[in-house]
Amino acid sequence: MTLQRRDFLRGGAAAAALTVLPASGAFAATSRRVFDLYRGKSKIGEQVISVRRQSGSVQVDIDVDIAVRILGIPAYRYTLASQEVWQRGALRSLSSRCNDNGTANSVSAEAVSGGVQVSGSAFSGLVRGTPGTTTYWTQEFLQRPVWISTQDGRPMNISVQRAGNASIPAAGGSISATKFACRGDIGRLDLYYDANGEWVGSEFDAKGETARFVLRNKGAAMSPLWVRA
Repeated sequence: MTLQRRDFLRGGAAAAALTVLPASGAFAATSRRVFDLYRGKSKIGEQVISVRRQSGSVQVDIDVDIAVRILGIPAYRYTLASQEVWQRGALRSLSSRCNDNGTANSVSAEAVSGGVQVSGSAFSGLVRGTPGTTTYWTQEFLQRPVWISTQDGRPMNISVQRAGNASIPAAGGSISATKFACRGDIGRLDLYYDANGEWVGSEFDAKGETARFVLRNKGAAMSPLWVRA
């Protein structure tokens, strides 16, 4: 998920004292989750996240489509398609294409000794250690102080604090969740995870209004798909 636009949508997270371990027992090898994006009371787009575990690795595909209209006239368009592969808790590769209202962005990244080598439209170089990405799908990322932007490759320094319990909107009713306040290079972002460590929503600033990812379809659990040695 994954939006880092200068003036409209921003996303990311990192560092928190929390660990999500793979659940025991049988679980689905794939999961697909759909969020609707609202700015104020207006629905302006959606994000689809698909996660697949196979042969000791996890593949994550993100598709974002946003269209803002003012008085019926198109005012803003944003699309992003990204794919990342994780193995034993580390990012192995990342590839993305983004159209930010006519401005093209991209990221290509590969694991190397000492970190992740990134070639992006806003940053090219080595990101040391085991960074997360701006996809939010696993609560494990909240422990990581650096995230790579899936829009343009920028490494983002983030701090995270647990901000209490909350009831957030979702299709068919509200969901009980824990709120995590993410700050730093990302601006203001609040992420919500349920009792099972499943990402179920987020809120952030959008030019003076609150933008929200509201869960439409949760699908199978994603937490057990996280692979960590």
